[in-house]
Amino acid sequence: METHITGGNLRLPMVPIAVKVYKGGVVKLPASVRREARIEEGDVLLVSVKDGRIILTPKKAVDPLNQFSSELGGIDEDEAFEQGLKAARAVNWRPE
Repeated sequence: METHITGGNLRLPMVPIAVKVYKGGVVKLPASVRREARIEEGDVLLVSVKDGRIILTPKKAVDPLNQFSSELGGIDEDEAFEQGLKAARAVNWRPE
């Protein structure tokens, strides 16, 4: 069974639940899903589409470096840092 809900370190197998898309693209997540994923009113969810699947991830559960490095195919963290420094120096950026 696939993992459908992630929240922090939570990874639970789940039977798919049907939800309806309302006017304006509004989708209501069932209480059981919100509870399992520890999603509360006002939380921000990141939405991505991969292989035709819609993935909702609570923003607080995302490690930005891991998210982007996995999407871009395994980036060396040190090399990415050095490239960022070079780009900042090229525009004379200085920390305040």
